[in-house]
Amino acid sequence: MTGRRGVLAGAAAALAVPRMVRAQGLTKVRITQPADSLSYMPIYVGRARDMFKAAGIDLELVITRGDGPDVQALMAREVQFVATPPHHLYTLHLQGRQLLGVCGILGRCGINLVISKQAAAERRISADSPIEAKLGALRGLTIGASAPGSLTFNIAQYYILRAGLDPQRDARVVASGTGPAAIAAMRNNIVNAYSFSSPLTDQMVETGIADWLINNTRGQDPALREFLHAVIYVRPDYARENADLVRRMVRVIVESSAWIRANPVEQVASTIRPFFSRLDEAVFFSALGNVREAVVPDGKMSPAGSDAYQEVLIRTGHLRQRVPFEAVFDTSFLPG
Repeated sequence: MTGRRGVLAGAAAALAVPRMVRAQGLTKVRITQPADSLSYMPIYVGRARDMFKAAGIDLELVITRGDGPDVQALMAREVQFVATPPHHLYTLHLQGRQLLGVCGILGRCGINLVISKQAAAERRISADSPIEAKLGALRGLTIGASAPGSLTFNIAQYYILRAGLDPQRDARVVASGTGPAAIAAMRNNIVNAYSFSSPLTDQMVETGIADWLINNTRGQDPALREFLHAVIYVRPDYARENADLVRRMVRVIVESSAWIRANPVEQVASTIRPFFSRLDEAVFFSALGNVREAVVPDGKMSPAGSDAYQEVLIRTGHLRQRVPFEAVFDTSFLPG
């Protein structure tokens, strides 16, 4: 906490809010996301289709541009919910601090790998190659990722280690940023592969500077096909005191997710396009089509998905021991 205004100071105005505020008959609720991303597609659909309002919720979304400030804001009671990857659930639990995952958003790994066309041709590898061949193709690559410690960085290291390679000698991961910086790193051969989520990886493919290597949102890696990539967090005390509100919030996420999976890509695209109006049309449709396949239609969070996520963190040295599923996830708020 930094002074009286809290950890989200500057991100949005008037952050000190009472537990529940009534506005026009609706309950004011704040939720954070680390980024404006299709990984949180159900939230965008719920907003576009007024599903939160129909559930009596006046939703305010705060983008923190990082997956640390969002969770800090939840711990500081400045927001009521967080939509983000679950690694903080594990690390906080091991520190004796508690948050709960109450609803799954993405049930597959949302971090994909792309490879430069030259590197792919040299290795005679393609998106249709077996996963074992793709892992073998990592030898000699310099893989870009957003920043050390990020899931993009960890996934790249995980694959190098899983291939039986030395991450210092046989292949390496370097922090190359996001957006234009990442595109420039690929174009200028500073890196010849990239580990990131949609739409950045889709943009690299659509603009012709890369080919797909491992598209996890399409389930190309069996080991990460069931993977709790993004969930809704809540504080345990808030969940106890506002159980009905948590159930309503979760129900909207689940109904929105089910709608996404049940309707054509074109209909989903037209519904949320205003939120992503700056994205190139081809990139937007590619990214949406990929991420849509990873959306959890019923909100269920599985021990297998949690174990797969923790395996990445343990193998890369970011988690010292496995955390039991029931210690950090509560499925009781999901619709029956």
